[in-house]
Amino acid sequence: MIWDLVQNIDKQAIEWRHYLHAHPELSNQEVNTANFITKLLNNWNIKTKTGIAGNGVIGIIEGKNPIGRVIALRADMDALPIKEKNNLDYKSKNIGVMHACGHDAHMACLLATAYILNELKEKWNGKIVLIFEPSEETLPGGAKQMIEDKILDDPYVDIVIGMHVSPELPIGTIGYKEGIFMASSDEIYIDVTGKSGHAAIIKDFVDPVISSAAIILNLQQIVSRCNDPSIPTVLSIGQVIANGRTNVIPEHVHMEGTFRTFDETWRNKAKLLINEIINNTAKAYNTTAEINIISGYPTLYNHEKLTSEIIKFVDSNLKEVKTVSIPIRMTSDDFAYFSQVRPSFYFRLGIGDQANVSSLHSESFNFNDNALKYGIYTMSAIAHAYLTDKINI
Repeated sequence: MIWDLVQNIDKQAIEWRHYLHAHPELSNQEVNTANFITKLLNNWNIKTKTGIAGNGVIGIIEGKNPIGRVIALRADMDALPIKEKNNLDYKSKNIGVMHACGHDAHMACLLATAYILNELKEKWNGKIVLIFEPSEETLPGGAKQMIEDKILDDPYVDIVIGMHVSPELPIGTIGYKEGIFMASSDEIYIDVTGKSGHAAIIKDFVDPVISSAAIILNLQQIVSRCNDPSIPTVLSIGQVIANGRTNVIPEHVHMEGTFRTFDETWRNKAKLLINEIINNTAKAYNTTAEINIISGYPTLYNHEKLTSEIIKFVDSNLKEVKTVSIPIRMTSDDFAYFSQVRPSFYFRLGIGDQANVSSLHSESFNFNDNALKYGIYTMSAIAHAYLTDKINI
């Protein structure tokens, strides 16, 4: 039944995805995207709330009996500041902005899912909350702000489902992992100050470059000597700006990096160690350091019982979809905030084929539209099964 509806809406979903891909908008600027989504939901007589956490859109579908379970389905809306290099009919018309992370696919899948479940609303009880989330790519993240705006409380949401495209998995496959799945992510900003001078006259300057180099090296002790090896952890400095010359030692060095892990207690301890090591190293080199650690997204956690029951259902009932258990990922997603407050299931939708070799966040990212129907099918079937008591936790 649902697979037939997916086949019927698939062509329209591809058109929606192409439109959204051609008209990307950055975080906190998703005005036209929100209007496009709202218009479609209104056309289907789905109740909407707009302006949530900026440009977020909420849709609410009520079943035959609205009293019952409530499931939330989430898609992110924002694009990235990347100039697209693809030669496509639906190439980005907003130069320098691109849906390079698949959010266009996420929205198209959720729109098609909303259409299908709305068509079937006389066959299930309870409510569906459709979450079109802005600003996933930019801290503090739209999910956190939407939760603060009480979108999970009226109506009270029981479980939350999300997905993300994955070039590493073949089309027709969904990847999952029970328990911890994706890393927390914190941003590190460091400014080291010394005294500028001629590079040949050592006694006249205090070198912030040498101090910064020592800071970078010493920070690695957090991973190699302070961390429990059973907790995957990454600390990377990705930007170093000194702005000196061959014969000029600058006064300042600016550095930026990321810290990622899977344990919230260790995460908090590590941030204290980062401050301590930076300050002590800077002092040892007669420099000073200013440190700003911006807390990013928490660890994304898939509720074990819910994940197990969903995968059992998919394996038993969706013969068109293959499931595969996949490892933890050091990448992050602000869906993690939902997983911190409600039982949640977040899966990866396979979009890989032999012609698709581009990675996420690449200027040439694209994929075969044939992958969309498996995302629509999986999300629609999971929601329908939960609202007809075929999935229980």
